[in-house]
Amino acid sequence: MFRLFFSLIMIILFSASAYAEENIVAKVNGTSFTKKDLETEVDRLIPRMTFHRNVPPEKRKTYYDKALEELINRELQYQDALAKGMKPDKEKVDAQLANIGKRFKSPEEYKAVLEKESITEEKLRAQIEKELLVQDMIAKKVTDAAQISEAKLKEYYEKNTSMFKQPESVRLRIISTKDETKAKDMLAKIKDGEEFGVLAWNFSEDSYRVKSGDIGYIHKGRMLPEIEEVALKLKVGAVSDIIKTEDAWYIIKVEDRKPETQLSFEEVKNKLKKKFETERARELKEKWITDLRAKAKIEVLLGTEK
Repeated sequence: MFRLFFSLIMIILFSASAYAEENIVAKVNGTSFTKKDLETEVDRLIPRMTFHRNVPPEKRKTYYDKALEELINRELQYQDALAKGMKPDKEKVDAQLANIGKRFKSPEEYKAVLEKESITEEKLRAQIEKELLVQDMIAKKVTDAAQISEAKLKEYYEKNTSMFKQPESVRLRIISTKDETKAKDMLAKIKDGEEFGVLAWNFSEDSYRVKSGDIGYIHKGRMLPEIEEVALKLKVGAVSDIIKTEDAWYIIKVEDRKPETQLSFEEVKNKLKKKFETERARELKEKWITDLRAKAKIEVLLGTEK
């Protein structure tokens, strides 16, 4: 959590200082947000949506709608927390503030940065309190509420056991090339007794070359159709003839085979829990935000500011 707060505070300290504080872009139940707030939110949003942290001004504008939506939603969540009487944990706030100060070379440097960006420590504290309250509210309304019991998971599993089967799979080695003559030459070498894996290492033209052609176990339905048709018919230890696909020639060797198996509840429990809780959390959050917006007075002024 500290990394999240530190990243946030660095954004607050160093971003969007060129934008006038008085340019109001939105109001949420009377709370105003400025162009500087919007640009700060864009800086916060960009690392989550692109690999490029330095985005040109025109490109930044394409993030305005999403940034404004997140600003408004977070403010509504914060106001909901206050309305329900929630208060930030003072010890956590103090700890976060202390940790931020420690990231600077000296207390003097820390104070100098705050002064340069016209940010008081009180404002910094308020921002940390707000972030903590929003996170606590999300935990209460979404994360905790989305939890599903093991009994419910097991009930679902037992009613849908057919959904939890491991398909038939084969462990393959492959040699691939875009040269048909080369493929024929390698197949001849294999038939003469040369080691498949050695040939794959030396001559194959795909990334599995470094593993001597070993691609591990691959399920039915996950292979190229031309390869799957052959692989599922070959016996363990057998080598195929040349297989032509759309863009290459392949030779495959079946190293092992696993039949379709029924996965146990213990094998699927964690994945199933994550799936259900993620879906439920998304639904809860969407409904919560929709309800908050329906009761709120939201004024979007972006584009009208001078």
